[in-house]
Amino acid sequence: MNDHSTDEQLAHRTEQTRPSRRSFIATGTTVTAAALLGVGTASADDGFGPISRDTHTLRAGTEYETTAYIGDADRSGPTAVVVGGMHGNELAGVEAAHDVAEWTFDRGTLVVLPEANAPAVEERTYSGPDGDLNQQFPTGASPTTPIAEEIWNLVIGHDADVVIDMHSSMGIWGSDLGPDGYGQAIFPSAAGASRGIASRVTDCMNRNVVDDSYPEDYAFTLGNTLSGEHPRLIHKVAGDLERAGYITEVTRYDTTLETRIEWARSLAGYLLRNHGIETSYAAASL
Repeated sequence: MNDHSTDEQLAHRTEQTRPSRRSFIATGTTVTAAALLGVGTASADDGFGPISRDTHTLRAGTEYETTAYIGDADRSGPTAVVVGGMHGNELAGVEAAHDVAEWTFDRGTLVVLPEANAPAVEERTYSGPDGDLNQQFPTGASPTTPIAEEIWNLVIGHDADVVIDMHSSMGIWGSDLGPDGYGQAIFPSAAGASRGIASRVTDCMNRNVVDDSYPEDYAFTLGNTLSGEHPRLIHKVAGDLERAGYITEVTRYDTTLETRIEWARSLAGYLLRNHGIETSYAAASL
């Protein structure tokens, strides 16, 4: 199975149907959701209360300029931050995060950054002009680039209870099938119940989401616990904040982009549900 043409077609459709991130520039760092999503407050027709939506621009006026989408439910609850596009060629996380930004949900706050590494997403490259963005978050020290610092400020500024960083990989974690890689795994932070939650979510993914037509190697598994030893976002969440965090990885090996997006969305929906935020996607699909 070769999904190269699928990737290009979906990327083309995305570029044709979604306004450029640079069209969202406003005079300040915040613009209204109505200008971005065509809505101000989400409807309660799906069974949830209204969602107040806003946006925040990171690194405005630079090549790293990118938009964070902030939703607040009318009921108090936990705050979750969902990140996509840390690596610009991992389109499943980018597309899934754009979808998550439009979900309604029952409580708390949902902050979504779909294109964390905006120039890399634009060029469809792994790294951006300043290298691998996910190597710029040292535990116990300040982030090493301005964009990494603004992403970190987004996390701490919203006092996130849980952070989900969505990735994809060429290979499958712990499998001899295909090239080496980290796909089909959840890597939890060392904080709290993260490892137990990640284990439950892998079980749910394998029972309800991964198609039986895939070989057993495509079953989701539990990855290493992240505790701060590497300069990555979720390591810093674990080491500096001692909060729940997850790197989710889906495999690009013999899968379509549409399938990977569905897996990434489902991982986000299950993880949010396990942290006390029920979403319109999870209620309808999981």
